Amino acid sequence: MEILELPDHKAYYTDIDKYLDEPLLEYVWIVANEFKPDCDGDGTYPSIAPVIFANRYIESKLTDEEKYARYLEIRPEHKLEYAKDYYAKFTELNTSFKDIFFSKEEVLQTLEAFNIDLNKFWYLLLFVNDLVEDCCTNAPGREVSEIDKIDEMVKGVLDATEIITKTNGRQNYQTQDSFTIDVLKASVQHFMTTYNEILGSSGNAEECRARLEQIGLPRSFHSRVAIIYNDKVTLEKSHKTRMFALLLKHFLEGKKANREFIKKSAVKISTDKLLLISRLAHIVGIQGEEYYERYTENGDDNRKLSNLLSRYRNEPLPPMIGRIYSGWF
Repeated sequence: MEILELPDHKAYYTDIDKYLDEPLLEYVWIVANEFKPDCDGDGTYPSIAPVIFANRYIESKLTDEEKYARYLEIRPEHKLEYAKDYYAKFTELNTSFKDIFFSKEEVLQTLEAFNIDLNKFWYLLLFVNDLVEDCCTNAPGREVSEIDKIDEMVKGVLDATEIITKTNGRQNYQTQDSFTIDVLKASVQHFMTTYNEILGSSGNAEECRARLEQIGLPRSFHSRVAIIYNDKVTLEKSHKTRMFALLLKHFLEGKKANREFIKKSAVKISTDKLLLISRLAHIVGIQGEEYYERYTENGDDNRKLSNLLSRYRNEPLPPMIGRIYSGWF
């Protein structure tokens, strides 16, 4: 199958309009706008992630010298040394599984049964894998933000059956009195209600900070996440698989298979969406071959991915930051 090539609009990351109507990125926009929207205090806007991805795809086909020349064409105010430093920070887009993907007739025909354009889906698969790797492999570490610390404290207080306080490492108060503990819980709940009302108000950032200061929070409180760019964190593959599945499940939501297409297909097609995602996880290299097979050695349906997602169904994904796509996932 001949793959349609993504055009090079030489778009800077903020030049979203150049790729907004690009047909080959239609599926990428669906996922990016759901999980990586561009936000500020005034609202939510189209994601910049598809533009980042488009640049990475185009650059993956260039030599180093061609990359530098293209970079300087887009950013003429920069110097060659800056271009070299920029590309030294990031890995290239991984397209190594292209031949494997397009050789799997049962996967391709399953996608076609769902009326999915294979060209558009190829770019979506590249994007999803790139985003997962960016957030889960050698990603920046993070410190706990102020809001995370408060959230952890509130949960601890609301679950408490005993309160112990210390001053300079020495215990100075202890109680198991239910009335006293209930008063403390009510106080914490009242504080959090007030805090949430302030953040949900229509005031600007400065007004919010002033009101937060009035209820006792220090002026330095900003609730932003501290990122440790010198540290690197790699999550275990179960979390990578969960994120991979989350993105693709969103894209496949509501899509129904064409039964007539299935009847006419020359290969056996399974319309189990989780099996499709499971096979894709193997194709990109996140999971082993056991995730690809339709049946287990015992002849049972392959539920590897289903069982993994079920095991973690009540556990949120770890907080993640990407170097390339940046921001919280």
